[in-house]
Amino acid sequence: MLVNLILAAAFQLGPFYEQRPSHDYYAIRPFYAHEEEVDDVLWPLFTSHESWWRALLLVHSQDDGADRQFEVMPFWFNGETRAGETYWGLFPLYGRHPHILLMHDWNFALWPVWMRYRMPRPSEERWMTSNVVLFPFFHWRDDGSWGAWPLYGVGHQRESDHRYALWPLVTWASYRADRDTAGAGYSWWVLPIYGSVEREREHQTLVIPPFFGYAETPQTRRWRTPWPLVEWERGRVRDRTSVFPIWEHSDNKRFYDGAVESSVTRFGWKFIEIYDDETRVFPFWVSSADYFRLWPFYESEATGCDTRRGNFLSLVPIRWIPQIDRNWAKFWTLYENFDCPLYTDHSLLWGIVRWRTRKN
Repeated sequence: MLVNLILAAAFQLGPFYEQRPSHDYYAIRPFYAHEEEVDDVLWPLFTSHESWWRALLLVHSQDDGADRQFEVMPFWFNGETRAGETYWGLFPLYGRHPHILLMHDWNFALWPVWMRYRMPRPSEERWMTSNVVLFPFFHWRDDGSWGAWPLYGVGHQRESDHRYALWPLVTWASYRADRDTAGAGYSWWVLPIYGSVEREREHQTLVIPPFFGYAETPQTRRWRTPWPLVEWERGRVRDRTSVFPIWEHSDNKRFYDGAVESSVTRFGWKFIEIYDDETRVFPFWVSSADYFRLWPFYESEATGCDTRRGNFLSLVPIRWIPQIDRNWAKFWTLYENFDCPLYTDHSLLWGIVRWRTRKN
């Protein structure tokens, strides 16, 4: 007992100081925390890694030896690519970024007045360039697509051509034969009256779309009567019945033989979820073989082979977040235990009181 108290005093001082030499971890809360390659200063004000740092969740710098980037979101960014090409931008006045969101070589000037970007078309083994003026109203692409939203627009893809008029009231498309999607055919709808899809491997009928509809493919049949309140689906990979937001049941199946691999039943949309191996009542209750939470009182989870860690209180209603655990969670964690096959170690009031109970 005396040895445990001496070790507790050396490695922990209330919630304010903690050290774990075996994990390269120490914290002087709430000012500083270090864990392996990560350092926090008054998190979330500042966090650093060996290749990046972030301040106020808005200022970010990264240098991994190949790419360099600095940004003050959403106003300023600059950097250098692996090829040694520099870039910068002062949003919304002018700039160029090599890759942001899904866009490559994004250029803009007086956004939303003008921007240009590229996107990959892997199936066609080429890049597509888009130009936009007065986003989102006017655009044109080098594949012949163009639009004057919401009046009229034309879009081309590898296997299909799409058009709209007074979007989203009237849309229609034609499809060429292919092996990857639903095959040749056409689709159209006129909101809020009627819609139809007729393709080689897909048939849909929509009445007052998207509220009432029936869809059929070689793998799936689905009814919506009306969406999103009532949905019924039967298929090769999933059987699902939903009465939103009251009840839903879904069976996920193996494609090659239809055997059920997993199931979930929900009540109150996602308020209560019952999986094969876990039960959730958000945010109050989670119970599975390796995790348990009774929020905001107690939480425990498996930490390795036949070991488990638990703590009281547990104020965060989602699973462990490293930054909160390093910097803040100790302030409200009054009791912890570490459960092993032969014994359980207990820690009360940040290690001031410690004891071990052995198992028979």
